[in-house]
Amino acid sequence: MDDSKPFWASKTLWVNVVALVAAVTGSFGLLDLDAETQTSIVAGVMAIANVALRFVTKSPVKLK
Repeated sequence: MDDSKPFWASKTLWVNVVALVAAVTGSFGLLDLDAETQTSIVAGVMAIANVALRFVTKSPVKLK
């Protein structure tokens, strides 16, 4: 039985896309935070989000 899901249905993927957007936005100075503060915030939020997602993940992701 194949219980995998398409990659675009992955919560982990979308959380990481949001983190990437936050990091890129901050690198252009749009968030009014210094680089050290922004790095600390993104790293902390990502650590918490990835731990939470690990508990709710039920099926693997497939590329096709």
